[in-house]
Amino acid sequence: MKSLIPKEIRAKTLSNIIVVCIGIALAVTLLHLGEIWGAIKAVLRTIAPFLIGFIIAFLLMPIVNRVEKLFNQVLFKHKPHPKLSRAIATIIAYVVFLSLVSGFFAILVPQLITSVKSILQYIANFVSMNRETINQLLLKFEFLSIEGEQLVIAWENVVSQLMNYTSLLVNNLMAISSSIYTLVFQLLVGMIAAFYLLMEREKYCAQVKKLCYAIFKPSTCETLIYWTRRAHKIFSGFITGKILDSMIIGIICYVCMLLFRIEYPLLISVIVGFTNIVPFFGPLIGAIPCVLILLLINPLSALWFTVFILILQQLDGNVIGPFIMGDYVGLSPFFIMLAIMVGGGLFGFPGMLLGVPVFALIYAMVKATTEARLRAQGLPTQSSDYEGAPENIPREIIRKEDESNEASDI
Repeated sequence: MKSLIPKEIRAKTLSNIIVVCIGIALAVTLLHLGEIWGAIKAVLRTIAPFLIGFIIAFLLMPIVNRVEKLFNQVLFKHKPHPKLSRAIATIIAYVVFLSLVSGFFAILVPQLITSVKSILQYIANFVSMNRETINQLLLKFEFLSIEGEQLVIAWENVVSQLMNYTSLLVNNLMAISSSIYTLVFQLLVGMIAAFYLLMEREKYCAQVKKLCYAIFKPSTCETLIYWTRRAHKIFSGFITGKILDSMIIGIICYVCMLLFRIEYPLLISVIVGFTNIVPFFGPLIGAIPCVLILLLINPLSALWFTVFILILQQLDGNVIGPFIMGDYVGLSPFFIMLAIMVGGGLFGFPGMLLGVPVFALIYAMVKATTEARLRAQGLPTQSSDYEGAPENIPREIIRKEDESNEASDI
C-alpha cells in the first residue's frame, strides 16, 4: 500500500526525530558527565600501553619508510625481500630512537641537575644576604603579619617544613616506585606493540578497510579513507615537523648563548626547545622562566637574552618553521589560539600540542562540506565573494533559494 504521507514530509519528520534523539543524548551526557568521563579515563588507563605503542609507531614510521626504501633500491634491488627489509628498517629505527633517548638522559640530564642545583644555591645565598630587605617587603605587602625576631623563626619554620616534605617523600618511595614500574611496563609493552604495528601495518590497514566496507556503503568508505589519509598527513606533518623545528631552535639557542656567554645555556636551551613544541604560546611560555632565572643571576644577561629570544622566534616563525612544516595546518592565528586554549583547558599539555592539528582537521572537513553544498546550489565558494553588501551574490540564485525554501515550508 502506497504511503499517504509525502516524501518531503517523511524526510522532514525523520530529521526532526533525529534532532530530538541527539538532544536527549546530549542532555543525558551532560547530566552524567562525571561518570562518563571517569569511565573514559578508566578505559584510557587500560589501553595506555597500546596508545603509547601507536604514538611510537607513528613517530618512527618516517624513518622506517626511508630506510626500507633505501634497502629495496640498493641491497635487495635484484632479489626483493620485503619482510627482511622491513624488519631491518624497523630495528634501525628503534636503535636511532633508543640512542636519542639514552643520549638525552646520559648527557643532558646530569648537566641540567647541576644547573638547577647551582640556581637553587644562588637563590639560597641571595635570600640569606638580603633577608632583612625581603622581610620588610613581606611585611609591607602584608604577606606576613609577624615582626622582629619572629621572622627568623618563620624562616626556620620554612626549613623545617622542607625537611618534613623530604621525610614524606622518603615515606612515599614505595608509591613512587610503583608508578615508575607502571610507566616502565607501559613503555615496554608499547614498544613491542609498535614493533608489530610497523612490521604489519598494511595488513592491519587492510583489515580496517575490510570492516569499513562491510558496514558502510562504498561511497561512505571512500570518504572515510580520504579523511583518514588527510588526518595522517596533517598530524604527521605537524608533529614531526614541530619536533624537528624545536630541536633546531634549541640547538641554535645553545650555540648563541655560548657565543654571547649567557649563563646556564644548556638548561635555558632545553626549556626554550621543549616549550617551542607548543604553537603560538610556546615561545612566551619558555621565555618567561628563563628571563626570571637570568634576572636573579645577571640582569644584563636577562636583557640580552630577551632581545635574542625575540629575534630567534621571529626567525623561527617566518623562516625555519614554514620551511620545515610547510602549510600542514592552514589556520589563522585566531583559530590557532582558540585550538590551544580549548585543548589545553580540556586535556592539559597534550591538548595544547594536539589541539592545533585536530582543529585543522575539523576546519578542513567543515570547509570541504561547506564548499560542496555551495557548489551544489550554484553559489560562489570564495569567502571574499561574501564580504560587504549582499549584492555580491547573484540575485537570481538568492531568489531561487527563497522560493524553494517557501515551497518546502508549505
